Amino acid sequence: MKNRANFSILVFLAMLLSTLFIHNMESFAQQEDPNNPRTWKYFKILARAEDDSIFIIAQDDMGIDPKLESYTVVVNITDANTQNQFVVLGDESDPSAQRYAWSQLSKRVQDGLINWSNTNKENLNQKKLDYASVFLDVIRQIKIKEFVAPPKRERVIRNTTAYINPYFTVFGWEPLGIPVKRSIGFTFGLGSKYSGPFESDEVGAGFNMLGVNISYVTRIRELNTHDLGSDSTENKPWKQYNAIFMPPRGIKLTYTIPLGNFLEVGVYSEIKETGVDPGGGPPLYTFINQKDGTVMPNNIVTGSNLIAEFRYPFRMFGSTRTQVYAAYYMNEMNIGLYTRESRLVGSVFDFRVNATLKKIRNFQLLVEIMVSNIAEGFALNSFAVGPSIRLSKLDTGKFGLLSAFVNFRFKLGDFFDEREKK
Repeated sequence: MKNRANFSILVFLAMLLSTLFIHNMESFAQQEDPNNPRTWKYFKILARAEDDSIFIIAQDDMGIDPKLESYTVVVNITDANTQNQFVVLGDESDPSAQRYAWSQLSKRVQDGLINWSNTNKENLNQKKLDYASVFLDVIRQIKIKEFVAPPKRERVIRNTTAYINPYFTVFGWEPLGIPVKRSIGFTFGLGSKYSGPFESDEVGAGFNMLGVNISYVTRIRELNTHDLGSDSTENKPWKQYNAIFMPPRGIKLTYTIPLGNFLEVGVYSEIKETGVDPGGGPPLYTFINQKDGTVMPNNIVTGSNLIAEFRYPFRMFGSTRTQVYAAYYMNEMNIGLYTRESRLVGSVFDFRVNATLKKIRNFQLLVEIMVSNIAEGFALNSFAVGPSIRLSKLDTGKFGLLSAFVNFRFKLGDFFDEREKK
């Protein structure tokens, strides 16, 4: 009788413990709300050191040295057993990725990761899809407050440090700006800020001091599509007109007005030589408009030209560098936008769009997007690659695709990074 009573008690306790365990497991699972990032138990964050100090402290907890400016961290705390909760640095599917116990992170970092709710946080738990997911899944995860935000780095709003730029792009964009001491440094670029692949043969190297930049500008003819050949043009992914031709050598002097980084003015002047034809010289090949018989236009730069740019720096989707601008450059008006390392639903990308208004050349629209988070670890955002297209009036008289190439961007470092004090 006594044994039967003891057996009944054991069965009762076992059932009670099982009920409590199942209840806890269900409660743990039910806590997650797909629309509330603070409740997620299995997620990925495209972290950047400047976002918050927790992304620096987390590297201390994981023993990472030297520190990473950008990295991917995966958190999996779906298991109620704390011994099975873990953190992965990098791609979880990569067998060489470093894995750490969740308990290895400090309480401050744990709370910071769980409560992080910006768009660079992605829920990795299986989610319910519907027929509209194909079109709306990304849009549903966009947060208006992160679409546009004020600058986060002090240097992008100061006229003396605005030239600092750790990104080197093979064709166009802002020139690379390497500081020696904040307001003193060097610049280098291929093409202009407003040109795309094989559109301009401009090459410039300069010295910057206290908002003043003086650059020596020359040309490499192979950077222009006119040097690619005139045979069988209909079968090539480019049309060899609506391009820019620079003189053999010149000097460009610009000054960013000392009221902030929003207005830059300057002048470009050709260096003329005896026995050398002035200007960019005639295009190597001439293309005729099949509709009206006129010559397709090019911008052949000569003499002296005024330069002016009004710009407004801000952040878009957590980017490190974004601008909208209106510029007068080499007798042409340009308006556009570019963004570096924007983060949206698990992707890091660079994007720019530039419209060259009709004056010397035909109206042209340049659109470019480069994907950045290709590698892992130290190389996470070190390079980006993607398509670049130009749309304009063709020699058939119609508006269409003028050129289609691939552009590359390399990030050389993170010069003078100002982090928010927490």
